[in-house]
Amino acid sequence: MESLGDIYKNIKIQKDKNPDKLREINQISSLSDCTICRGTGWIGEDAEIFDPEFGKIIPCKCLNSQIRKSLEYFSNYSLKNFNVSPPNTTAKHKKSLARAYEVAKNYSKSPEGWLTFYGPTGIGKTHLAISIFMNLKSKGKDAMFVFVPDMLDELRNSYSDNGDNYVPKFNYIKEAKILVLDDFGSENYSRWAFEKLYQIITWRYNRKLPTVITSSNDFDKKHDAMISRIQDPLIGQIIKIESVDYRMKGKR
Repeated sequence: MESLGDIYKNIKIQKDKNPDKLREINQISSLSDCTICRGTGWIGEDAEIFDPEFGKIIPCKCLNSQIRKSLEYFSNYSLKNFNVSPPNTTAKHKKSLARAYEVAKNYSKSPEGWLTFYGPTGIGKTHLAISIFMNLKSKGKDAMFVFVPDMLDELRNSYSDNGDNYVPKFNYIKEAKILVLDDFGSENYSRWAFEKLYQIITWRYNRKLPTVITSSNDFDKKHDAMISRIQDPLIGQIIKIESVDYRMKGKR
């Protein structure tokens, strides 16, 4: 299963191969042609000064357009096409994949608490996360999917370029009713990046907001203030997926 980073990088190549099914997904940061938000991706509500909605920041149409393009591509991934018996896997691997599948299926029906999938790359963590996200969106749920490294780049750029743009972006992610964080902990975070992630995790932990996380971290060995919240059994469950990388042994 590709990470979202791989998907974004390979979209142009795949688009050329199959132009009827796929469209190029641009990064949210490349919205500079929009005359409505002037490239920020955000606009203020048109409300009177005493209206409760006054001062509220909402996504611009151009940002929503990017989201729709992502949803079009994500539709290729579902629980129905998740393979619990890929080639060259052992009985132990198949049991692990089957368990992860059942947990994902149950969570997509009732998204309560936190759900974390972890394990090595290429074993289907992102596939399951996208499947949960798409299932929730199909039911009209207010869910958000973010690829953590790209999210941190976006926040860092908006923080450096325009402080007014940073705050609504950060709050929009932090306060999402259901949030999927893909590829958590895949890099050595700077102090600033760790602080932003810690704020998101702590905010959602304290409010028990539904959150799905995928990570290549070994949660059996790695511990810090942020991970301790993810590991709390009172708020959710952590599923270790044991399988082989489909890139090396055959496609999932």
